[in-house]
Amino acid sequence: MKTHLLIKLCICFSFFFFASCSNEDDSDSNDPSDNIITVNIAEYPSSGDLIATINSDLEGTLSYSIISQTVSLAVLLSGNELRVGDWLAFDYETNETLFVTVEVSNGNSTEIIEYNLDITNVDDIWAFLNASSRTAYENASNGDWVLITESEYNDLANYLTNTSKGGATDSQIFNNTSVENYSGDRTIANDNDYIIPQNSFLFAFKYYSWINNVTGSKVKLSLGDAGGLYEDIGNTLPEHNDEFNHFVLKGSNTPTTTEGYLGMYASGAVGIKEAGGSRYKWRNGDVENLDNATIGNVFLHQGLSTTLKQWD
Repeated sequence: MKTHLLIKLCICFSFFFFASCSNEDDSDSNDPSDNIITVNIAEYPSSGDLIATINSDLEGTLSYSIISQTVSLAVLLSGNELRVGDWLAFDYETNETLFVTVEVSNGNSTEIIEYNLDITNVDDIWAFLNASSRTAYENASNGDWVLITESEYNDLANYLTNTSKGGATDSQIFNNTSVENYSGDRTIANDNDYIIPQNSFLFAFKYYSWINNVTGSKVKLSLGDAGGLYEDIGNTLPEHNDEFNHFVLKGSNTPTTTEGYLGMYASGAVGIKEAGGSRYKWRNGDVENLDNATIGNVFLHQGLSTTLKQWD
């Protein structure tokens, strides 16, 4: 009799032990930290692009809410879809990964789903170019200047990380004075405070040409002083026409060692404007030093540089 009682007690103890273990396992399986989804997304998507459709194990009518994310408004909800909100948050150089936590509820139960959005690095210059400019950029060799549009230049200026402008300011370029003709076959530079910073990569350039079918012009940058020495940046500019022309440099791989003044060898006539106390320097021909100085005008050229290399 005692033996039978002992066997029953052992069976009951075993039942409660395994039931306890089973409950602990079930609890672990619902740990929110196990509910993580990784999504790869290319740098600089468009606002509204679909990131992921949220799938939940809950039944019934579901509601969805974002309870946390790395960058406010980087990701938005549209029903059960995660979509791109602030596309600038998807900048690899700023955020290699974005984290988003979503809560799903049916009114009685909730489910927490975490998303790791791994941003894939791309050539940032390429990302801001459109069809024909992008193709030309892809086909260019390192050191080539590629003709782009004004809007593409402005996008690079406004959105590429750590970008600054040198040469002429926007206010000088777009002031109300008229554009005047300045003779070509000269090396020219604005001698003002709008320089290319040290440890920067010069990657874009624009200037006003007075004539069509220009060939042989070059972008230059000084090693410190506005008088020179000036070095060529990249190859000669591709053939272009009158008024403003915009370019990007493929493969700008060498940062500046000092602050530098932006200049150019203008093979043809260029545009110049009156600009108060602004100064410029010049010399005939394609040269390294500028020894002539004039005050009261500004050459209509400008360069974009960044201290953070963001391309191949």
